[in-house]
Amino acid sequence: MSIFASEFPVKRKINRAEFVSQVLAWLRGNNFSRVLDEAKSRDLDGTFAHLKAENGEELIFRELPDGAASVAIGFRHDMPDEEGRLWRTEAVLVGQRDRKGPDLIRLRTQCIATGPTVRADVPKKPYLIKTLIKDGWGEEDGLFAISDSPIWLADDQEGLEIASAVTNATATNYLPVVYISATASSKWAMSKAIIEKLAYELGGIAHVVVEPSRAFSFTLREITHGVNVYGGSVGISVPKHGMLRQLFIGRTLPDEDALHREVRVVSTAIRSQMASEGWDWIDLQEASLRDQRTRERNRLSTQDIEAIYLEEIKAKEERIKDLELQLSERPITASISRDEETLLDIEFVKRIGAEIYPGEFSDRVRASIKDCLARSENDGLDKRSFRILDELLKATSFSDSATELREELKRATKDPKKVASRLQDVLKRHGYAEKSDNKHIRMEPKAGFEGLDSITLPKTPSDHRGLKNLCKQIEKTLGINKFSE
Repeated sequence: MSIFASEFPVKRKINRAEFVSQVLAWLRGNNFSRVLDEAKSRDLDGTFAHLKAENGEELIFRELPDGAASVAIGFRHDMPDEEGRLWRTEAVLVGQRDRKGPDLIRLRTQCIATGPTVRADVPKKPYLIKTLIKDGWGEEDGLFAISDSPIWLADDQEGLEIASAVTNATATNYLPVVYISATASSKWAMSKAIIEKLAYELGGIAHVVVEPSRAFSFTLREITHGVNVYGGSVGISVPKHGMLRQLFIGRTLPDEDALHREVRVVSTAIRSQMASEGWDWIDLQEASLRDQRTRERNRLSTQDIEAIYLEEIKAKEERIKDLELQLSERPITASISRDEETLLDIEFVKRIGAEIYPGEFSDRVRASIKDCLARSENDGLDKRSFRILDELLKATSFSDSATELREELKRATKDPKKVASRLQDVLKRHGYAEKSDNKHIRMEPKAGFEGLDSITLPKTPSDHRGLKNLCKQIEKTLGINKFSE
């Protein structure tokens, strides 16, 4: 990815002078920047200013005025390096003329290779975003304020409502939400220190929301009909789209550091590819040139008008190149909406129905493939099909959630005096409801969980062998006894 982009709402009290002040302070803090000291022109009072240093560094300001206020103001900063790359940073603050929506600031960074043998690098989040958040520019984005700190949900009804909104993609309007599920009370797949570091890194890119406990997950599961992430998984929810990605510690992400890095990279890539509601620099440039041509038509000479037209053409050519770049990168980064180790896309899973745990449908497909390959010689499976199915197995693995469910069943069948109540709790969290309570407890699948068989739980205590057999019988009824490598 050679373009970083993000946008978020800012407070309407932010004016032109504060915007320029922030940009200049940002450049003053850059040890490599010379454009403010070496540029011949230092006029920043007009609607257009262009500064250029001897090393090729450039700073351009443009403003689209609307009387005493600005409709939009932005800057572009180009910094060449010794390796032949151009590091470009842009930001545009645009106000809402109808005053119905919030003012927005959109920021982009880009690494441009200036020669055929120069290798472009991955652009980073500009430090300017950190200073804007620190100085309190951020406005409310749906349920959350723009911040670089994690949001720790309370274990109450309000917390559940917020978590449900995150799961249903209605919590925010501009930034995605990284939702970190709990493995136990105040325990997660990443340490508290790493969660706080992640939130700091994703400030202005994504909100980081942390649920309080494992019990909270199970309650949320009932509310969201089983589509929430849980058990230590990290979900990335995108406004109006839902959970586009679920990440967890497993084969490809072996520890919390790997999970932390992947969440940061994927969240940044998702935000960079989201549709823009604010203005890019090119939008401001085109609008500013049109406004200048219209507003000063009577004063400008034919030569001046022609120069403005040429600038507009140049801006449109730049837009075409930018769109071509985004299109060329789309096949590579479009896969961010697919889970890392599952066979089925999340959106496709939703069309099939509810899962008893995240990844269940993929596990069943994988188990069927494994069984097919085991019988391939007797069934006369052709070599091509065998090879493709075998590669599918090698490229994926059974979900950790299946292993976790088996462990839950084992723990629930350890104490003969509590086995009935504990198994009830486990099965209620995985698609079952209690039907009757006579001599035995009958658990039947809820609506939407077709294909599951009823399960009868004994009320009377059993010996160790009986409990072990009961656990295996439930695993067999659920079909999860085959979900292992």
